[in-house]
Amino acid sequence: MNKSISIVYMVTFLTIIFGFGIASIILPDQDISTSENRALSKLPYFSIEAISNRSFFEDMNQYVNDHIVLRDEMVRIYQKQQNSGMFNAMLFENMVNANNPHKPEDGTIVKDSRIVSKLLVTNNKWIFPNTDKVLHTHNIDASTAKLNDAVKFAQDQETETFFVFNPSRTKSLMHLYPKYLQTDAYAKSKNYFLSKLDKHINVINIGDKFDTFTKAQLEELYLETDHHWNIKGAFTAYQEMITQISKMSTKFEDKPMSLSDIHVSQLTTGNFEGSYNTQINYALNPKKSDRTIIYEPRTPFTFKNFEVINKDGQQTIKNFNEFYGFKKGRSTYSYGTIYGGDRRKITYENSNANNKLNVLLLKDSFMNPITPYLAQHFTKLTVLDNRYYTEFSLKKILTSEHYDMLIIAFHDDNLFSGTYDFEK
Repeated sequence: MNKSISIVYMVTFLTIIFGFGIASIILPDQDISTSENRALSKLPYFSIEAISNRSFFEDMNQYVNDHIVLRDEMVRIYQKQQNSGMFNAMLFENMVNANNPHKPEDGTIVKDSRIVSKLLVTNNKWIFPNTDKVLHTHNIDASTAKLNDAVKFAQDQETETFFVFNPSRTKSLMHLYPKYLQTDAYAKSKNYFLSKLDKHINVINIGDKFDTFTKAQLEELYLETDHHWNIKGAFTAYQEMITQISKMSTKFEDKPMSLSDIHVSQLTTGNFEGSYNTQINYALNPKKSDRTIIYEPRTPFTFKNFEVINKDGQQTIKNFNEFYGFKKGRSTYSYGTIYGGDRRKITYENSNANNKLNVLLLKDSFMNPITPYLAQHFTKLTVLDNRYYTEFSLKKILTSEHYDMLIIAFHDDNLFSGTYDFEK
């Protein structure tokens, strides 16, 4: 190779290296990664104290990785390569288990799996997070201590309190993971959590109901490309919730709605934007994925008063029909657009209830499809999501207004998140 060609190679190489660096510095930072549907990291705060901590350099490394020029384009190429049909993490496992007997009630036979950006794609249909095989006892201890304190305070205010544990998708559908990723850590974590709760707490473990279903039946209760359940799973949980509260409560008795009260149909058009699928650049075709079940009450829900406060504290919706339900003609759908999405506060007033109960519900996103069904049973239902309050005090809320009943409802893969920060 002559000298001039060597110089050209060197100049080209340095131009690419320094060009990427200079462009990354000059171009404005992006807030969101469109290919992964997540917020990108911010430039970490610089100080002498900060650089003495290893986390500063980890944060800086993440910041640089998040804001390199053409990042989203490179991530998309990488995700497509990972999702290529030539990759299947189960080739050896398929040979070993080729002739194993399988019953229909055992659910889907897992034949194909690949990891795409830390998410598992199974049989080109289901998407799951990677499993966590650690039992986080220290974090669970902190959460249960906060929950025990919150329930005791509510009961001291003469507010009847229930803790509802909804069955998470990861634990319920563990059979859809390849063997090398399956774990009993989720079941053990849940049992440990329950063991740390004070004995006087009214626990409604919806998982007990789901445990009576076959694996094939459980697959019918959850979305394929999203981390939530579908409306069939949510409605099943609602029925069990009302049934159990009626048995335990000294103030409330009612029967849940039945499927005869519901018109059932199926999503047939449009793209379904599952929360996992959006993170991996739609590795599964959103036009075919999650042709989700749609439930519409035969007698439409009506409320004397209905108000919604968004995450930013603004009130924008007072019409329930604009807030909740399937809207024909949309080109895209998601768990949030069908079921109202996460909101700071929702208030339902129902003059047709058979009681005068004022009820407070503290919840996570698994409860979103259920809240209007619950509202059929109480004169007033106030729904709060404390994740969207910078300052939140359940004790102040319970003393500022009398609530006959408090329902705290979280899913059982949510054992040590900010939802347990009842006093911020």
